[in-house]
Amino acid sequence: MAFDLERAAVGFAFLAVAAAMDWRSRRVKDEVWIVLGAVGLGLLELELILHEAAPAAHIVSVATAILYFGVFFGEPMWDDDGFHFRPIRLFLYAAVPVLLVFALWGAGAGTVVYRLLTMPVMIVVAHGMYYVNLLRGGADAKAVMALALLFPGAYPHVGPFPILTPSALVEPILAVWFPFAFVVLASGALLLLVLPLALLARNAAEGHAPLPRALFGYRVPIDRVPEFSWLMDRVENGERVTAYFPRHADDREEQLTLLRERGVERVWVTPQLPFITAILAGYAIAVFLGNPLLAPFGGLR
Repeated sequence: MAFDLERAAVGFAFLAVAAAMDWRSRRVKDEVWIVLGAVGLGLLELELILHEAAPAAHIVSVATAILYFGVFFGEPMWDDDGFHFRPIRLFLYAAVPVLLVFALWGAGAGTVVYRLLTMPVMIVVAHGMYYVNLLRGGADAKAVMALALLFPGAYPHVGPFPILTPSALVEPILAVWFPFAFVVLASGALLLLVLPLALLARNAAEGHAPLPRALFGYRVPIDRVPEFSWLMDRVENGERVTAYFPRHADDREEQLTLLRERGVERVWVTPQLPFITAILAGYAIAVFLGNPLLAPFGGLR
């Protein structure tokens, strides 16, 4: 893949800025992801032009741009009030699968089209992971989408890195079925596996560590709920319940009022982690070490 060094440097720069924002306020401005996605697509188009790629490859790039920038611009068709008919947006989204099918059937499409298909696929996957709460924050999902555009169906090679490198025969297959953005996400998630143990140790030290709750959060006075946390204790249908994976909806004050009315003095919370920091660390692992899942196989060389 062309521009590996440039892509790696751009990724580090933007993720570092995003991680700093996430650490400070648990929010990352959309402008970071808009520019990063634009740079990723720009480098891709330059690469395709230099290699005189088939038109089908450019078609995939256009379809990806529609999906990606649709996340940031325009009014959504679905919101808390239900479905809203927005003809232009609907037309553009409907055009995406048509463009992708046309690209796949395009004359001389070649394997590059399959590589580029990782971009729209990862955008859809990141959307799905966010809506089922596997990715807690919108910025986390947008980071995965942007990285999919920066490294479309290929792993970066910068000097002697990554250390774990699959064979030249296997790497193109892995890069399509396990895109670089997914490797980064998996690496970042692996770093957070220590969190449940840390929470368990904290709860045990306080003398109250019921399982499995103690692996997901900790107790605080109801009047001192940390700013960057989600409530695990909730009142739904008049009953107090535990949410191990709290919803995205910001209804904290409403829930605190309901809990106070029930005489609750201490509540369980789960921390809002600055996951972009973990993604930055996962990015460094993926660039310098490679896919950690290859470690048992010695890099598959």
